[in-house]
Amino acid sequence: MARFFCVLDVSVLSVCLYYFTRKVLKRAVSPSRPYPPGPRGWPLIGNLFDMPRTNIWEAFTHLRERYGDIVYLNVLGQPMIILNSLQAAQDLLDRHSAIYSDRPRMPMAGELCGYVDTLPIMRYGACFRTTRKLMHQFMGSRATVEKHAAAKEQEVAQLLLRILKDPRPESLREHIRKAAGGIILRLAYGYRTREEGDPFVQQADMVLTQFSQTIVPGVFLVDVVPLLRYLPGWLPGAGFKRLARSCYDELHKMMDEPMEWVKQQQQQSKGADGQSFVAMHRNAMISPEDQYTLKMAAGALYGGGSDTTVSSIYALFLALVLNPDVQAKAQAEVDRVVGPDRLPALADREALPYIGALVKEVLRWNPVVPTGIPHRLTEDDTYAGCVLPKGAVVVSNIHCMLRDENIYHEPARFNPDRFLPANGRPAEQDPLAICFGFGRRICPGRLVAETSIFLTCAAVAAVLDVSKTVVDGAVVEPVLESIGAAITHPKEFCCTIKPRSDTAATLVRATVELNKLSV
Repeated sequence: MARFFCVLDVSVLSVCLYYFTRKVLKRAVSPSRPYPPGPRGWPLIGNLFDMPRTNIWEAFTHLRERYGDIVYLNVLGQPMIILNSLQAAQDLLDRHSAIYSDRPRMPMAGELCGYVDTLPIMRYGACFRTTRKLMHQFMGSRATVEKHAAAKEQEVAQLLLRILKDPRPESLREHIRKAAGGIILRLAYGYRTREEGDPFVQQADMVLTQFSQTIVPGVFLVDVVPLLRYLPGWLPGAGFKRLARSCYDELHKMMDEPMEWVKQQQQQSKGADGQSFVAMHRNAMISPEDQYTLKMAAGALYGGGSDTTVSSIYALFLALVLNPDVQAKAQAEVDRVVGPDRLPALADREALPYIGALVKEVLRWNPVVPTGIPHRLTEDDTYAGCVLPKGAVVVSNIHCMLRDENIYHEPARFNPDRFLPANGRPAEQDPLAICFGFGRRICPGRLVAETSIFLTCAAVAAVLDVSKTVVDGAVVEPVLESIGAAITHPKEFCCTIKPRSDTAATLVRATVELNKLSV
């Protein structure tokens, strides 16, 4: 058996060396090209050891300190461009979007796990444009997003009630996850979630966790040596094949089951919510190809929106714990504008500028996708006197941009006032132009996410007091620490959550009961 493994290891190594040599030496013998600066790589493997497996955005930020805003890496023959500044990202991904809108080939996440047909990593082409068009028609403008205000307001009220019933910090993330899943499932399919153990919410949670693990550049060797995808899953070292099989099965379960629920509703003449994404497009999508596109588009809306919003709202609670002065300002504004007789609504948005600034600061302070999703350059390009080669993977270090001292004053400090002009001081750069990506790959659900976070911010300020926990006379000091890979969340923290008053708690209960009667 040991001899077999030895022969297998030599065979795999030989394939890898052949592949690396063919790619790297071909590049090495070509005429010298003025690539952007970057760390010097090793023979054959290039900058493989410069690619960390965790907190990749921090490693890229350290590279910026030494090499500048644009950094060049070569990982096993694959050129990679790291954009560490907003200016570079806008100049390339926005202004040259025609050649920066593709996604790199991702054998692990795309082909083996099956995410290649989902919008986030779909290759640029006709299917991508069709899917984006469907989403834009549904949620691409303020007017279309405002049509779904009532559904969001009802789910936010339900979130408040859950927190009042169970204010334990260890339950907070799950409360938020139910609310985010409730909003996006209603928008995507017209489905109303169960109060306990909803299978669709749990399924989305599993798939997004797997997606975040498999999409990080450089984690799986098969992404740089695609031939490895043909290894049998039972071989030692081919555990990635078994992981990919699980991801594939769970993804299609997430995509298929809500669509099956919609069909059952039709057959029973119950009818799902006619305002949902699927309902809006179902009658126009007749062919099997169109039906598949609609299913994958709805799944992308459902999957993407259910996880990223959770991270932002959970970060909101952490920010309020750490910044009681911010909480006091938010509460004062909501009290003045909304009053004690109702919960805030989306229609109050223009009258709540501090809440709007609070939303922006949460998104800046806790970027959910800190390095974005990689782009692929489809033609040679030049920038700042350097050549950017065709086929390069282009990564935008969003976390670095949102903590850039050249853009934000005291960037580590949580300060919503930075977005409110005062005393001749202009507002600082709007983070919404950064945190949702760039160019033609900008997140299509950004307006849905932003309005959902706004409603939650305003409602929390109206009803709840969030403070640090005291244990045996000692204050527990939480910190912002991100966990995750491509999609990150604040690490679990301690806090104490109480209703601001009995009147506020009664208002929440009455609102939820009224919502039930209106269904």
